[in-house]
Parts: sequence; structure tokens; C-alpha cells
Amino acid sequence: MDRDLRFWALHALLPLALFLALALLFEVSDLDLAFSDPFYDPVTGSWPLKRSWWAAGLIHRGGRNLVLAVAIGALLAWGASFRWPPLLPWRRAALFMVLAIVIGTGGVSLGKRLINRHCPWDYDRYGGAVPYTRLLQGAPEGCRDGDCFPAGHASGGFALMGSYFAFRGRSRRAALGGLLAGLALGTLFAVGQQVRGAHFVSHNLWSAAWCWFACLALDHFGFRRGQGGVHEQCSPIGHPSKG
Repeated sequence: MDRDLRFWALHALLPLALFLALALLFEVSDLDLAFSDPFYDPVTGSWPLKRSWWAAGLIHRGGRNLVLAVAIGALLAWGASFRWPPLLPWRRAALFMVLAIVIGTGGVSLGKRLINRHCPWDYDRYGGAVPYTRLLQGAPEGCRDGDCFPAGHASGGFALMGSYFAFRGRSRRAALGGLLAGLALGTLFAVGQQVRGAHFVSHNLWSAAWCWFACLALDHFGFRRGQGGVHEQCSPIGHPSKG
């Protein structure tokens, strides 16, 4: 297979197919409810872990601070590279990470304000006042606007998948490590919010998809375009370049 076609098959078509399959599965099933029900106590009408030290403190507040620290660190490294030559080779990678985090979290934040969907704890099933509807059914009429879709907190972790593209031209191992770290951190953030009643699994799925495809577009149109093609510097996953 042509290397360019292989790249787009692995980085665009395969993730898109996986995302659409999972999104459809959650839309036609009750998986969102099945994953959230165990963390809600119908006797007390509350989410016992909503204010827990590890979910609300460590994962939510701590995770937010971690992503902010990564963004600030990358921004400082980018700025310092103009005065400190040893950082020059990392200038583009640092800038990429700053933009990946800004676009990933910023796009999700904008979506939350434009798309009227609610948190699990808003629904009558979980002690709230809003009748439950599936994600693509739209919000019930006559209810206040929701502000919970896509998942904002998880997007901070998933945005770090951008490190895959930032390091892809330098080290295949570092790129794959960055990809796995972003996936793991985003998933951890997602679980932390799910057990608190803040998001359904599908909310996090859409955030992960947005962050991945935003990073892919940023890499192709902002950082590789006009530089001899994306594959002259490195090869797709699993196919290290020769020489």
C-alpha cells in the first residue's frame, strides 16, 4: 500500500470507523445508563463519589492543574527556544502541544456552550428535573439549557494525544508513548467525572474523537503542509522510516 494511503488509513479512516461504531452503539443501547447506574444511590438520591477526595480533588482539580502546567511549560519552552539554542530543535513540538491543548479543550468548551445537553446528575433518573433522552434525540423542551456535552475535563487529557504528532518525526517510541499517555490520562479523567455523575461515557467518547481529529488536522494543515509531505519525515505507526 502507498505510504500516504497507509497513513490516512491508520490515522483517519480507522479511528473514524471505530468512533462511528462506538457512537452508534451507545446511541441505540442503554450503555450510558448501564455504566452510570452503579455510581448513583437511589436510596439517598445522590452520587456518593461526587465530592470524594480522589474523584473531585485528585482527578478533577489535580488533573486540570496538570494539563495547565503542561500547556504553560510547552509555551515557555517555545518562547525560550528563541533565546536558548538547545531548545531550538523542540520549538515546533512545543508550539504544537500548546495549540493541541488550546484547540482540543477550547473546541470542547465551545461545544458545551452551543450544544444543549445535560449531565447525568441533571436527569430525573438520577434525582434531577430533566427527562432523560438519548444523545442525538436532543434536549427535552421546556428545560433549562444543559452544559455537559462534550466532556470538558476529559478533553484536557485527550488533547495530550497531540504529543504523538509532536514527536512523530523524531522518535517512534516517544510518539507512541505520548499517544498512550494521552489516551490513559483522558480515560482516567473520564472515569473520574463519570463516577461523580458529571458525564456519560458517550460524552467522553466524543471528546476523544474531537481531540484526535483536531490534532490530525493541526499536524497536516499547520505543521506538515508545504514541507515535502507528511511522510518524508517519518512513517506511519508500526513502519519506522529507513536510513
